[in-house]
Amino acid sequence: MPLPSTSVLGALRSFHVVATKLSFTRAATDLCVTQGAVSQQIRLLEQHLGLRLFIRSARTLTLTGKGEALHKVMTRVFSDTEAILGELQTPDAPLQISCSPSFALHWLTPRLADFNARHPHVPVRLVAEFQDLDCEELARGRIDIAIRYDPKQYNDVAAEDLLDEFIIPVSTPSFAEKEQPLEIRNVHLLHDNEPWTGAPEYCEWNDWIKENTDDYKCTVGGSQFNLSSLALGSALKNQGMAMGRMALVYDDILSGRLVFPFRKPVPARARYVLICRDAADRRVNVFTNWLRTECAHFRRQRDNMLKSMPTEDRSLKSR
Repeated sequence: MPLPSTSVLGALRSFHVVATKLSFTRAATDLCVTQGAVSQQIRLLEQHLGLRLFIRSARTLTLTGKGEALHKVMTRVFSDTEAILGELQTPDAPLQISCSPSFALHWLTPRLADFNARHPHVPVRLVAEFQDLDCEELARGRIDIAIRYDPKQYNDVAAEDLLDEFIIPVSTPSFAEKEQPLEIRNVHLLHDNEPWTGAPEYCEWNDWIKENTDDYKCTVGGSQFNLSSLALGSALKNQGMAMGRMALVYDDILSGRLVFPFRKPVPARARYVLICRDAADRRVNVFTNWLRTECAHFRRQRDNMLKSMPTEDRSLKSR
């Protein structure tokens, strides 16, 4: 028996949130209902459509091909609905977003054109800042949203993990071919000397080498920069090999400007954190919902890239 149209709409809303979060538990929290109610909505929708939307396993939840297609449509529908509602209201003051500079440059800024097209009545003012978050400025309203890359916990503000990260050495194709045999001990290394406030010196390269070598006895050296984007810029000029964060190097790897000669990604200590001043602010809700969808889409793209890496080994000697 087909679902009534009102029930279909409710089930589609539940589907959209589950597909974005890839978790029944987190979707239930967002929808303010029980996990069982969300699961029931998805079952009824799948029965109504006569197809599976998710592949369920003990630890993971992934979209089927048809589920992915429906999710893209529903994302567009909800975004367009929010956009038209925004057009019916008075234009807002700019949404103040404080963001880590390298993440702003390599990941967020290229995607803002999509947000601006979908939500022209929610102007954005992006401020690149790498210092610790000033909670007083957040409380006073100078900042509406902050995005930070670090490993610490935020207990005194409304914060959520936005995107996990992987680190992997990157260089230009010509640099990797020129430096033969390619060994860590022979390569000039490029460092973000403080990926977050208080980070140990050379921590990203040290973490990667320790994870990928059995003879970790080297002293790491090389050139240091105060921004990851500067280290990556140096790598693009054939000046050495940088430790790349996938969110920052994905586009350059996709275009072929950078390669990952060692093909050994390591989970990073830090992750990108989303911090909001006022979750009841319509502008904040519109932007954070868009941002979560973009991050979920990117995570799938990134994970597919990591899975497709060739398994050819390079020398990882570090002594």
